[in-house]
Amino acid sequence: MKRVITATVVVLLLYGTFGCSITGNLNRANTSAGLTQLTTVEREECVEKLPEQIITVVKDSVIFNLIPASVVDGERVGSIDIDAVTVVAKVRSLPERDGEVVIDFMVNIPKELLGRSSCIVITPYLHKLGKEQPLQELTIRGVTFDKLQRRDYWQYHTYRDKYPYDSLRIAEMFNRFVKFPYHVDPRLDSLSERRSHITYYYSQSVPTDQIEKKMLITLKGEVVGIDQSIYTMPASDTLTYLVSSMLSFVDHAPRYRVKIVDKYRTVNDRNYIQFLVNDTRLIDSLADNEMELDKITTLLTEIVEQEDFYVDTITLTATSSPEGWYSHNDLLAKRRAESLKSYLTKRCGDSINNMITVRWIAEDWQKLREVISSDSTILNREHILEIIDSEKNPDRRELKIRKSYPKEYQQIKKHLYPQLRGVNFKYDLRRVGMVKDTIHTTELDTTYLRGVELLQARKYAKALYILDGYNDRNAVIAHISMGHDKQALEILHTLPSVAVVEYLRAVVYSRLGRKAEGIKFFRNACALDPKMVFRANLDPEITELLKP
Repeated sequence: MKRVITATVVVLLLYGTFGCSITGNLNRANTSAGLTQLTTVEREECVEKLPEQIITVVKDSVIFNLIPASVVDGERVGSIDIDAVTVVAKVRSLPERDGEVVIDFMVNIPKELLGRSSCIVITPYLHKLGKEQPLQELTIRGVTFDKLQRRDYWQYHTYRDKYPYDSLRIAEMFNRFVKFPYHVDPRLDSLSERRSHITYYYSQSVPTDQIEKKMLITLKGEVVGIDQSIYTMPASDTLTYLVSSMLSFVDHAPRYRVKIVDKYRTVNDRNYIQFLVNDTRLIDSLADNEMELDKITTLLTEIVEQEDFYVDTITLTATSSPEGWYSHNDLLAKRRAESLKSYLTKRCGDSINNMITVRWIAEDWQKLREVISSDSTILNREHILEIIDSEKNPDRRELKIRKSYPKEYQQIKKHLYPQLRGVNFKYDLRRVGMVKDTIHTTELDTTYLRGVELLQARKYAKALYILDGYNDRNAVIAHISMGHDKQALEILHTLPSVAVVEYLRAVVYSRLGRKAEGIKFFRNACALDPKMVFRANLDPEITELLKP
């Protein structure tokens, strides 16, 4: 520990004696890292040969090409040879697929920035829609700087092990011993020697925004010396990326759908009104009657007062449950229906008296059969349903169920019978001023329009949910953008042979590895529209087809 502290002090004293900081020369020279792009051919070679990121180190005119080391079974491994040539093109088009583009560029670090006693930290920044997004940084540490970092951390870990449960003391020891903390999760973290320069191939998949057409890349960086002097690099050149997608092929023509307008219309409504046992008086304070009566009168008033339809008839049908004698229930249902009609006439006015026709169902066995069939909690329900179907006399039918299955009967009476005591309203309406029974008209398909809007916003999954059933060019674009090549091809086979369709076929066939067919359809597209020749440079699928 003492030797480490002494070494550090000696280094600082040396720089203090000569009155020159480690990064002083850099400040005077105003040196910076460069930002460049590869040519198309060389970019393809990098991608084909090296799926990993590439580091090119040049020392004494000898080129070393490395992949950042990774840990495998406790050992750091990874190296490969390539030839990388850089150019200074500042603008490039990027093909967008499934809401993402892949940006790549070269970071060139000149030898002037590299020193044994310093560390370089470089951060690429992506600029989109006025916002600055940092990407993973690169760190290049000099040999002496690296040794000093390692010694600092060794001292810190030594003291930390003595006080494992004292978080305040551990934090204090870290600040005391570690002058240059390691950077968190850098894209590149390597050592360099004096008189070298490094070229780094950087590739990153980036999501596109809804209306994003341009992306910019810049670099920010600094050099930190072991004497804690800092040199901030000047701003780098700006690389511009233009986003190219299938969206330029979107068909913006509106769609219309045929709407069938009927002269007659029926509105059905069901409500539940409670009565006292063997009583026909309508008591609005009983159970939920007040709320149900308000719902009935609100709908009734709206239908009667609207101007688009005449009200031909309003049929009020009261239904009852099967307990008791059928003849008694029949009379009870009739009088309860008449009681409700009288109430509505008083509340809504005499004008509706002639509109309402009263009907009643003494015992609604059909409804009872439906609710029993759908209730799996009723034991022996198949046998009960068989009794309902086979016994024609309603009084004997109810008696058989009650005697044969008393437990189930009590369950039915308690939970299902109340569902039978309801009132159905049927409103028969006739459209004002319409002579024919039906007419056909067209209206804008707003659902399709919403799907196109989602497609242009690059929300491909949501757009496809709407457009999939239309089987047109926009559905094809949604499929292609999500990588559904076979589905896209099926729809393309059904579309007319125009330039855009032929071009999209070429793209899909290229993806499917059917190069001969892809070339054929690309040529068809160019014959139909010569401008498609220039479009080919924007899509990697077509570039692949044109390779010798």
